[in-house]
Amino acid sequence: MSQYPPPPQGPGYPPPNFPPGTPPFGPPGYSLPPQSRLSGLAVTSLICGLLVCIPFVTGFLALITGLIALAVTGNPTIRGRGLAIVGLVLGILSLACWSGAFYEGYTVLRHSTPQRLFAQSYMTDLANGRIDKCVQNSTSNVAKDQLNSDYKQMQSWGTFQGTFVVPQSWNYMNGNGTVKLAGACVYSGGGQHRFTMTLSETGGSRKVDSYQWLP
Repeated sequence: MSQYPPPPQGPGYPPPNFPPGTPPFGPPGYSLPPQSRLSGLAVTSLICGLLVCIPFVTGFLALITGLIALAVTGNPTIRGRGLAIVGLVLGILSLACWSGAFYEGYTVLRHSTPQRLFAQSYMTDLANGRIDKCVQNSTSNVAKDQLNSDYKQMQSWGTFQGTFVVPQSWNYMNGNGTVKLAGACVYSGGGQHRFTMTLSETGGSRKVDSYQWLP
């Protein structure tokens, strides 16, 4: 019975010669550098700062998340500090702009109280058929025939419940000027009929210069 010799072995390589106590992948305590990540709070702050469509809410969220993101991104492994700063600034600007807009609206509403009350009284007189009083409170641009026609039309809308008016714009110089208003007459059943009105003020006298029903 014949035997075959074993196949030849390749050249051998001596094992690596590490110093005693040294691990094969580096000195003691060696580890891979930590991976950095983007801060979600910084991204949230930027997005909320860009969304100015909701008064105060998005600006407040941008401010809070931006402040937290600034503290978090102090860790070198967390990126997004620039985004946090931009979101924080946008949040502050959003809050400032909305605050200014609300204050201006409140000021306009408060200063226009006499004009709004006058317009409400005028439309109430018209709805109740007090045509002569409406004529006294109108300029020559408002004809009596127009008032009579509108009164008949208003009767067909149902029972008059009231009216509300908001200012649109005004133009004053030396105590004289015009005020533009918008409002609606409310009738039973929830029906509303919108209108615009222009008041003329001269020498302390206030009158309706024109009004128009809106579709």
